[in-house]
Amino acid sequence: MEVDKVIEYVLITAIRLLSFFSKLVEQYVINNFLEFVRTFEHVLMVLTVVAFFLIIIYMTMKQLKKLPKFYVIEVEDVYGKKTVVDGLRINFTTFTAAKSYAQFYSNLYGEQYKFRIVGRNRILNYPRKNV
Repeated sequence: MEVDKVIEYVLITAIRLLSFFSKLVEQYVINNFLEFVRTFEHVLMVLTVVAFFLIIIYMTMKQLKKLPKFYVIEVEDVYGKKTVVDGLRINFTTFTAAKSYAQFYSNLYGEQYKFRIVGRNRILNYPRKNV
């Protein structure tokens, strides 16, 4: 009977030690590991969002570099020949201003001239013709 009690005591002690170590591992190792994984998920999400915005900014900058730096209003007479009308402003830095002036000139000259907006990367100085 003594041997059975000793074996029982050893088994109970082993079970308690295993229980104690499993709780220790659960509280200090597994919980910390899971917390690290959750934090890593958040960091990964933030890095993904930042990378997305950086890619969008890069693509936008790349497109902006492709846009013309200047806009020129080309004037064509009724015969379709390019001409220069004295006193008209034809070089612009923004498309909106060029469009506004082209509409104004179209209203001013009617069917006598056609005005077309062309984008350029540098300003061309057309020789002045006497019209």
